[in-house]
Amino acid sequence: MSTSTSGPAVPSAEAAAPTTRQVRTVVLAASFGNLVEWFDFTTYGLLAAVIAKHFFTAQGSSGGSTPLLLAFATFGAGFLARPLGGLVIGLFGDRRGRKPALLLSIALMGFSTFVVAILPDQAAIGVAAPTLLVLARLLQGLAAGGEWGGAASFLVEWAPTGRRGLLGSVHTATIFVGTLVGSLVIAALTAGLGADRMGDWGWRIPFAIGGLLALIAIPVRLKAEETPIFRAEAEQGLRTLADLEPSEVASSMPTTRGALTRRLAFTFCLVGMQSAAVYTYTSYFPTFVTKYTTNHGQAVGSGAALFSNALASVVVIAVVLLSGHLSDRIGRKPAMLVSCVLVLVLSYPLIRLAAAADSLVVTVLVQCVLAASVALFLGCLPVVLVELFPARVRVAGLSTSYNIASAVFGGFAPLIAAALVAGTAQPANASLWAVFAALVSTAAVLFFRETRGVDLA
Repeated sequence: MSTSTSGPAVPSAEAAAPTTRQVRTVVLAASFGNLVEWFDFTTYGLLAAVIAKHFFTAQGSSGGSTPLLLAFATFGAGFLARPLGGLVIGLFGDRRGRKPALLLSIALMGFSTFVVAILPDQAAIGVAAPTLLVLARLLQGLAAGGEWGGAASFLVEWAPTGRRGLLGSVHTATIFVGTLVGSLVIAALTAGLGADRMGDWGWRIPFAIGGLLALIAIPVRLKAEETPIFRAEAEQGLRTLADLEPSEVASSMPTTRGALTRRLAFTFCLVGMQSAAVYTYTSYFPTFVTKYTTNHGQAVGSGAALFSNALASVVVIAVVLLSGHLSDRIGRKPAMLVSCVLVLVLSYPLIRLAAAADSLVVTVLVQCVLAASVALFLGCLPVVLVELFPARVRVAGLSTSYNIASAVFGGFAPLIAAALVAGTAQPANASLWAVFAALVSTAAVLFFRETRGVDLA
């Protein structure tokens, strides 16, 4: 897979080193907004079991596994909207700037999350409740689709050449900070309110918090400057993807039409493993822990499951930043290949161990090991994708390809994991989708040509 990029050079963007103050402002703007977006987006997955009772069973009865499967299907619906959000907000970001795109995505996320907080349940308004929930989730997906590529491009385009991997890893790390904060908030509310009140009305509080945090993130992002690379592109009057006719899109890329197709296909395969593994071992894992693991003969409660998720998020944050830093020194490919192999080899036996060990400590360690394995890959991914696409089509190109892969491999990962277990009565089979995706991504990494040190254009 060739990753060389040609096309007009942008000397002013490369030569002008950003000041420490500029970098701090950029990191704060991207990171805080990113944290809020993913706090909002992942809160649904963490509360899926509670949401199922309110929106997919009219009388709040358990209804077997069907309500939970419907709740996870709605979780996946957000991923169906992400490619569209990546394309639409990405085109906007390539034409109007990275900063306006980030402001648009955070506003959409805040609004849709607050809608979930105040939405009446199925017992109150009938079928309108799940319908509106799906619509809100789709809007969340649009916002998240635009956020990923916009924030990654914003951070990496501001970074000095020798620190692109590290600043890119900040993007991924703050996603997991959002997941961590979500886990801690939900765990604290569950402990403070009790399981009954949390299940009755307390589940709405995290969504309300997310909507309010989005309002705070907007002025933080307003303070950041546009990236030097985009400003240089605009000053040169270069056309962006939004300005081109469909027949001109391929020729706008620095490669042939066939090479462009291969690049998009490569990105799709590359992203697969991290999407499947992340959403299996974070969003689905609390449900897995409460349903299929025990601790000295006792069922593991939701509080302990959320604690495990929170600890795994801490591990991911640390490993992601380390991976990004190392990628600036030794390259992107080594950590990504090791990560794929670890997920491929360890997933099934470790999930089987967690289900059979009758120990909460073992369960927590299993999740942390699997999370660390994926994190090696995650730390390198943002910078790799930014380095693969030229500036004029960067946000739309990487957002669209990344989000299609996320929708296919990650969006329904919790649903697939739950269905595999329900259909086979084998808890360890929850890992099989992640294992399959790891096979796909391993092949992509083997064909990957190192991008460390390439010029951004």
